[in-house]
Amino acid sequence: MPVYKFHGPKRTQKSIPLSRAELHIHLTGSVRLSTVWELSRQKNISLPGNGSIAALEKVVHMSEPSTLAGFLSGFRYTSPPLAGDIVAMERVAHEFCEDISSHGVLYVEARFCPHLLVKPEGGEDSATADDILEAVLRGFDKGSADFGVTVRTLLCCIRGLPQFDKDIVRLADKYRDKGVVGIDVAGDEGHLEEGMAALFDQTVIEAYDEARKLGLKRTAHAGEVGPASCVEQALTTLQAHRIGHGYRVLENNQLYEKCLKDKVHFETCPTSSILTGAQPTDIFYHAVVKFAEDGANLSINSDDPMVTGTWIEQEYELVRSWGLNETYITRANFNAIRSSFLPDDEKKEMLKKLREVNHIHDDY
Repeated sequence: MPVYKFHGPKRTQKSIPLSRAELHIHLTGSVRLSTVWELSRQKNISLPGNGSIAALEKVVHMSEPSTLAGFLSGFRYTSPPLAGDIVAMERVAHEFCEDISSHGVLYVEARFCPHLLVKPEGGEDSATADDILEAVLRGFDKGSADFGVTVRTLLCCIRGLPQFDKDIVRLADKYRDKGVVGIDVAGDEGHLEEGMAALFDQTVIEAYDEARKLGLKRTAHAGEVGPASCVEQALTTLQAHRIGHGYRVLENNQLYEKCLKDKVHFETCPTSSILTGAQPTDIFYHAVVKFAEDGANLSINSDDPMVTGTWIEQEYELVRSWGLNETYITRANFNAIRSSFLPDDEKKEMLKKLREVNHIHDDY
């Protein structure tokens, strides 16, 4: 089996202390475009425009608000060079660890769907979803050792691709002691409307029910561009422990008040909330600001740095520009660890590290 050669840590910038936590970041949305470009050239996969990295960046990076579908459109160029390539996926996972480390992330839960990286044409010797996941976990293990970060994995069901849902649970259960800590459901909510009886596919509902029986942790993209009832069904029907994004919950005050009371954790992603159209730009009072000022249980996350061009520091800069000070940001990091899917003993140790690096001596 080919193996990605690790050459040890290379730091291209001054290190930020490992003092941050992220719960909502997509592995395949965090790939270095230089890696995508290099692999595409090696495999003779067509690139946009004149085939340069600059041309690739132009179609993948977003700087103006669009739709969620538009936000994801660049993946048609970034996914093919990775598909079915376990060496590439191990490399991507290792590079991810270096990148988050250089941005001061102490703990991260990176999510992806292994099935989307299986070559569609298949074949006897083709990499399976298990192979892809194992490659990623190897990369995370080596990257964690090289860069001092702690990485755990969430596996994603995908809206409109019900054939993967049951197997996502199988993989999460099989690899639960090797770095996988839970499941997610992602995909475009743009077609969903308030009042629809079922906002999640039946196969997703069945997968989450099985995951619950197996004791697997569960988060869910809900209320990003879909209606507030997506959040309600994620909490009641899927029994999700956390909500990915969740901004539209503000359209239902009764539901929002219940989320505040129950301390439901919202994995907020400030930059992508604007670029996907989840947060209208004509509303000055951003959902993340309201969540924070209302004392909601939230974390601040970068979602898809490959698309947004931002990492966690840029997300902090953005919320600072909206008036959130360091107290809110520090609280968000502690919220992230407390709402993480780590076992209690590991969570306690991670909170201790966070207190030490932030010079906090009480129970923040």
